[in-house]
Amino acid sequence: MIVQMTVILKLEMPQDSLILEKSQNWSSQKMDHIMICCVCLGDNSEDADEIIQCDNCGITVHEGCYGVDGESDSIMSSASENSTEPWFCDACKCGVSPSCELCPNQDGIFKETDAGRWVHIVCALYVPGVAFGDIDKLRPVTLTEMNYSKYGAKECSFCEDPRFARTGVCISCDAGMCRAYFHVTCAQKEGLLSEAAAEEDIADPFFAYCKQHADRLDRKWKRKNYLALQSYCKMSLQEREKQLSPEAQARINARLQQYRAKAELARSTRPQAWVPREKLPRPLTSSASAIRKLMRKAELMGISTDIFPVDNSDTSSSVDGRRKHKQPALTADFVNYYFERNMRMIQIQENMAEQKNIKDKLENEQEKLHVEYNKLCESLEELQNLNGKLRSEGQGIWALLGRITGQKLNIPAILRAPKERKPSKKEGGAQKTSILPTVLYSCGICKKNHDQHLLLLCDTCKLHYHLGCLDPPLTRMPRKTKNSYWQCSECDQAGSSDMEAEMAMETLPDGTKRSRRQIKEPVKFVPQDMPPEPKKIPIRNTRTRGRKRSFIPDEEKHEERVPRERRQRQSVLQKKPKAEDLRTECATCKGTGDNENLVRYPS
Repeated sequence: MIVQMTVILKLEMPQDSLILEKSQNWSSQKMDHIMICCVCLGDNSEDADEIIQCDNCGITVHEGCYGVDGESDSIMSSASENSTEPWFCDACKCGVSPSCELCPNQDGIFKETDAGRWVHIVCALYVPGVAFGDIDKLRPVTLTEMNYSKYGAKECSFCEDPRFARTGVCISCDAGMCRAYFHVTCAQKEGLLSEAAAEEDIADPFFAYCKQHADRLDRKWKRKNYLALQSYCKMSLQEREKQLSPEAQARINARLQQYRAKAELARSTRPQAWVPREKLPRPLTSSASAIRKLMRKAELMGISTDIFPVDNSDTSSSVDGRRKHKQPALTADFVNYYFERNMRMIQIQENMAEQKNIKDKLENEQEKLHVEYNKLCESLEELQNLNGKLRSEGQGIWALLGRITGQKLNIPAILRAPKERKPSKKEGGAQKTSILPTVLYSCGICKKNHDQHLLLLCDTCKLHYHLGCLDPPLTRMPRKTKNSYWQCSECDQAGSSDMEAEMAMETLPDGTKRSRRQIKEPVKFVPQDMPPEPKKIPIRNTRTRGRKRSFIPDEEKHEERVPRERRQRQSVLQKKPKAEDLRTECATCKGTGDNENLVRYPS
């Protein structure tokens, strides 16, 4: 009975776990002899095309599959004079843990693109439209020749996580009209990739088939090699760490640091890759690295992504059960506008910072000049006072000389008081020369003395205000004339309306008088039953000079012509009788009332 249960349990175990367990046992037994290429999944290693292993990550690959030659920096152990010369893959040389742009899988060996991104070498070989700068070295990889509409256009039929099914680019089965789509690395896991023989002269020797159209035997041994490769890479690193001495490990690390420094220098000095002038839109959900970052962010924020259902609304509407490709919401015009706007914002910010520095310098110079100007004004005032004293003393001495000689002597021009010279019309006599302020005025609101040219004087409170500090702010200086002046909003609100109504004439600060407008009284309420007020008609045939015309109501003018008896009759007829106050009692409270507090209900 126990034997039967063990047999049943072995049968119920998944086939992949059994194959993986067998491959681990088989690879542990032949670890030192068999290595598998992670690109073609082949285990044949020859002198012309040997399988090499990265001394950092432990990945194994054919020289021809990865584009390694003897002239490059990374030299194979068999071709080198020193049998222990280390070799590293491109990702280890750059010191990165890359993510493929064409598929969601993170295992395998990578190549760098001309734009600084990373792709699997097997994805670059099998995805149509991907090009190489150097065919022999298989680098750099160029993705710009591929149509961007392929990103996320098809759904992988092998991906277990539906969130990654539409990431990267999916390829189709090469068997006729088959509509199966899958990622290259997903197909490699299932052993569905094949390559034409070297003798066959084919432009594209790489083929991929679905499970229905692939060769069963070929698929079986490739699947077995893939599982053995995964276990071999993990176990080989552990075995190598145990076997290597500390000196050898230190030498490998030193060599790796040299490669990384050289790769960093080459990355900084290489020319910029060509990119299309028009920004090509791409869905965010087609990037596996972006989805991983969003999932990591959701995990850190404590948000469970399992509660969000997968959108399968358009699956039922499609004929073949595949989702329709949705164009991204951001168009190329919007992306161009956004980048141009950012560039303009950066330029404006730089210009503002530069102008601010210039403004600070000018303000410092202005303060220094005002200090010097105040000193000069003080010295000028002292000299003027001294000059006045000397002039008065000279006039006294000159008068004394006149009394001594007994004659009236003419005072010389140097002792006369200087007259204020008025400029002529040619020199602009109508215009007054602007005098610089002896002190710095401060704003009555912000209490700062900067921007003296933007200070505005209130003619009522005699305080200065910045144009921008006022409520509401002003954009330019208000115009002042002889008959008008400007006052701030506080002074405008402080003035009472009664005083404005009483004052018909107002005196300006400069001594001139002007008439103020009369404030209209509010419109009075007139009931409907009362007749409107009679209009005033000016009396004709009267001439007044310097006085206002007198007005007489229209009714009074008419009553002058009507006899007295007739006026009495009209007054009697015009009287209306008062409404009768019919008191009655309320039907509810039995209290008396009148027509003001009682309502009649229809019977």
